[in-house]
Amino acid sequence: MVQIIIVIIAAIAVKLLADVIKDQLKKNNPQNSQKRGEVIDLSNAWIDLNDLPYSRREYLLLGKELAIYHLFKEVLPADSYTVFPRVRLADSIVVSPEASNRIEHTNHIKEKSIDLLICNSDDLKPIAVINFETESEEKKKRLKDRFTRKALEAAGYPVLNLKPSSPPSPQELTAMLRQIGLKI
Repeated sequence: MVQIIIVIIAAIAVKLLADVIKDQLKKNNPQNSQKRGEVIDLSNAWIDLNDLPYSRREYLLLGKELAIYHLFKEVLPADSYTVFPRVRLADSIVVSPEASNRIEHTNHIKEKSIDLLICNSDDLKPIAVINFETESEEKKKRLKDRFTRKALEAAGYPVLNLKPSSPPSPQELTAMLRQIGLKI
């Protein structure tokens, strides 16, 4: 019985050694260098492309959010600043290459978004972030918004939180924007 176990272990060790040698030979073979790194994504192979369940969103912003967007467009000089609604967080901040758990941190920002992003008109450099708060925010959304706010602050963005139900006047908004560093 012991002899059979030793033979099985020896066979597994020989197979592992053969696989390692085979991999090393493939990596060192110049003919295979063009095939290295090639990835085939089969994750969407099962989707029926003739029957996708998507439709066009009617509006990007609704009601009071749209009114606040127009308020920003009114207050900010168009030749200096541009306002973008609903920007993915991952499009406005990046994870440091030296960060530990880089993939985990990247995954945290992939699905989150910010409500309004103010950029310089000339080079589209992001300048400030506007987040909308609602009075009846559920606990889960508050935690997600708290993470988003902390991530933006860590990246160096000034963050202005506004309640769409009680928007500021143009004069109040101008003062708020000056307070976070915009030159208006």
